[in-house]
Amino acid sequence: MLMVESTQQRQQWQALLDSAGEGIWGLNLDGTCTFVNRIAMRTFGYLAEEMIGCNMHDLVHHHYPDGRPYPSSECSITAILRGKEPFRGQLDTMFRKDGSSFLAEVSAQPVVLEGEVTGVVVTFRDVSDLHRERQELERAYTETAKRTAELDAVIESIPHGVYVATLDGSPVRLNQRAKAMKGDPFPANLKTLDLALRGESSNDVLEEDGRWLRSTGAPILLNGELIGGVVVNSDVTQVRLQDEALRRSEKLAAVGQLASSIAHEINNPLESITNLLYLIRQADGMSEVQEYATMAQTELARVTEITLQTLRFHRQQSKATAIDLAELARAVMALYTGRLLVRNVTLAWTTRAAPKVWALEGEMRQVLNNLVRNALDAMSGGGRLSIRVNAQQELVGGDAAPRAGVRLTIADTGEGISPRIAGRLFEPFQTTKESTGTGLGLWVSRGIVEKHGGKIRTRSQTGERHGTIFSVWLPVDGGATLTSQQTD
Repeated sequence: MLMVESTQQRQQWQALLDSAGEGIWGLNLDGTCTFVNRIAMRTFGYLAEEMIGCNMHDLVHHHYPDGRPYPSSECSITAILRGKEPFRGQLDTMFRKDGSSFLAEVSAQPVVLEGEVTGVVVTFRDVSDLHRERQELERAYTETAKRTAELDAVIESIPHGVYVATLDGSPVRLNQRAKAMKGDPFPANLKTLDLALRGESSNDVLEEDGRWLRSTGAPILLNGELIGGVVVNSDVTQVRLQDEALRRSEKLAAVGQLASSIAHEINNPLESITNLLYLIRQADGMSEVQEYATMAQTELARVTEITLQTLRFHRQQSKATAIDLAELARAVMALYTGRLLVRNVTLAWTTRAAPKVWALEGEMRQVLNNLVRNALDAMSGGGRLSIRVNAQQELVGGDAAPRAGVRLTIADTGEGISPRIAGRLFEPFQTTKESTGTGLGLWVSRGIVEKHGGKIRTRSQTGERHGTIFSVWLPVDGGATLTSQQTD
């Protein structure tokens, strides 16, 4: 009866051991296995009879991870039999029956009867996959930290102010250059960050206290989802000052180049006046004197008109006014009458009813003068200069409907523009007149036209049917800058 109860108890204890979620085995005082559960057998690949009665250290714990023999005297499990402290959660390498190894998380507790250690109970679980995942995660964290540090270094090395923000607008990265330029938070008068956080790319320019900032913003997308925005701000004060200096130098150069034309235009009526004064002195009666005096007065009026047009060209204006482009074009051409005759260039006008445009008259005179001068320079051997002004609507930017405006076209029958520079014609220092041109006229002209909210285009052809056409379109209400002046 006692033997039956003992067998049942052993079966019950074995069933309890087998139901545990970890591998379990027991050792007696000499390190021999006294019991083992099903998970331990399955993990090691042994049968119960191959483990019970065997030295467990020699069976599954015989080498270090690097392959060196692992003496039983150094084993932390068997050390408990010699009075050492128990342990929990220790990582150690174990070996299977087929010789392969795995990483185990091991705990060992002594079995104490009547105050004496009679054995050790060992629990373990295979944590190889978990450990490998943990190592991969640590490597990923390390790599992420490295990449983040590299990104921070790159952002800090950029000679522009960089702002990176999350969707709630909180800056998550702000380089020192940004702090030095405008500080933290982001400049309130710039809209580029707001637009970037709405998924839109944009450009803006801000002027405060004599300093100019150019701002470029773009959304940050991850797998097609908007997660934030980035803005790069650049201090372009020096660039602005240099551009303005170039524009002033171009205007002075244009005035200088007008000098020869003006001299011719003034010289002709002055010669006429000189001749008329001689005739007046030789006149026989008052009727002849009055006739010659009237003619002289007409020639003086011509000199006065040329002088006024020259002064208007150089006059600086700070306020826009309503300009009749056809009338302005005729006024500019008055300075080139003599040059047209000398160059044997015929002038053809086509003007149709067109509204006035809101513009700075002095700047538009400069654009017209640049285009007319270039056309005449291209026709040194004679030709035809055609000027056309007419009303025309145009789509501008993202406007849904066309905007009302006026188009001015200046066409010549000159030799045409070489394809080599045609694509860079509106860049600074690009010129077809190597010895006399500054290469700034068209660059300045484009800047003026775009400031007025307009567009300037060109089309040119060399060869048999040669010639060049410049087309300037200006909106009736002017650009954003001029519109603000209109409402002041």
